Amino acid sequence: MTAVVSWACLVVSAATAQGTNAQERERRTILVGVDFGAFFPTDGDTQDAFGSTWLRFGLSPLSFQDDNRWKFTFDIAFLHRSVGLNGATLIPATFGVTRGFVDGESATIPYVAARVGPYFGDVRIPSIAVDDQKIGFNANAAVGVSFNRQFYIEARYDVFSDFSGLDFNGFFFTAGFKLFQMRL
Repeated sequence: MTAVVSWACLVVSAATAQGTNAQERERRTILVGVDFGAFFPTDGDTQDAFGSTWLRFGLSPLSFQDDNRWKFTFDIAFLHRSVGLNGATLIPATFGVTRGFVDGESATIPYVAARVGPYFGDVRIPSIAVDDQKIGFNANAAVGVSFNRQFYIEARYDVFSDFSGLDFNGFFFTAGFKLFQMRL
């Protein structure tokens, strides 16, 4: 067991010691942003139960849209809406790919993203006897623009798996800014 731990430490040390020049260090830096926005469910029954506009808070990387290659990305969001006795909380955590469309050294970078992953849902609508918590599936496609790797705006469409006969599919419009940076 000690030998395995020693080898693991050696491999991690070697991996982190590689690439000491500034360009390689920059590639290992992830800028993480927080975003705020609006969610617009497209289903009429969902709008009747919870309203047509929800608030969204989320975390997403800003640094992955900086070149013309497909790269890994993620997004974690929190949505909550309460109207009268009805309440819904949706927390999707999605993972996928993103690609920037860079023209030279431009500070403004349009991008696209596609992500999939699980979501946790907690929904209560007493009038139709729904009071359920479950984990479902979420997929989304997005287009956005990143500015100076500090700020971004994004529009996307999300598809949520069925939740006790309810349809939570809809559009998001968000704006975010750099919150912190991580080094890998």
